[in-house]
Amino acid sequence: MKIKIIIIIIGISILFGFKQQKESKYKFVDVQINKSESYLTLPKGIKKNNVKEFTEGFYQIFFYSDNSSVIILKGVNTILELPTNDNPNAFARKEIIDGIQMVYGNVISKRKAEFDKAFDLMKKNGIMKK
Repeated sequence: MKIKIIIIIIGISILFGFKQQKESKYKFVDVQINKSESYLTLPKGIKKNNVKEFTEGFYQIFFYSDNSSVIILKGVNTILELPTNDNPNAFARKEIIDGIQMVYGNVISKRKAEFDKAFDLMKKNGIMKK
């Protein structure tokens, strides 16, 4: 009986170890929000970073080589909408974290979990200050 319990405990430990390794396979990078001391946690591989300031705030777009993007908006009287896409294999998600509206868009199914993990981390931990 004791051997069965030990085998079950070892099996469960191995399964949790594989799950943690799988989740940690994603690489993230901290990127500065405009000119502030605040940083987003986003998937690695950003190719271009555009910032556009306007009277009430700014928006910032992070472009990836696979055409996925993350858009953030901080401003008064403005709303960031989910991008529309006719491709059923492209995904989008919107969150508001610490007063910053953010959307990822045109994310392929292969990378959806990676972008979700980044957004979930920011949702859980808030926007990082350095």
